Amino acid sequence: MKKVTAAISLVLFVSIVWAQQSPSPAKKAATPESLQAEIEALKPAKHIWREVKWKTCLLEALRDARAQKKPVLLWVLGGEPTKGRC
Repeated sequence: MKKVTAAISLVLFVSIVWAQQSPSPAKKAATPESLQAEIEALKPAKHIWREVKWKTCLLEALRDARAQKKPVLLWVLGGEPTKGRC
């Protein structure tokens, strides 16, 4: 009986100590370089389609394509391109 009580007490003690430990290490003082790195990480990824000068009017796009003798790409999507649905 004493061994069971001792084992339970040990498990409870370890649980309490473990629960009080911080799950993440303390943050260091932020430097301008580390802040800049965090800002860059939060910026949206560069996608080539974001650099294209898209037209929202098909007739205007056809008129410009005809004048420049270039093809037209018609992109129809059922969601946001950033969500991977198109």
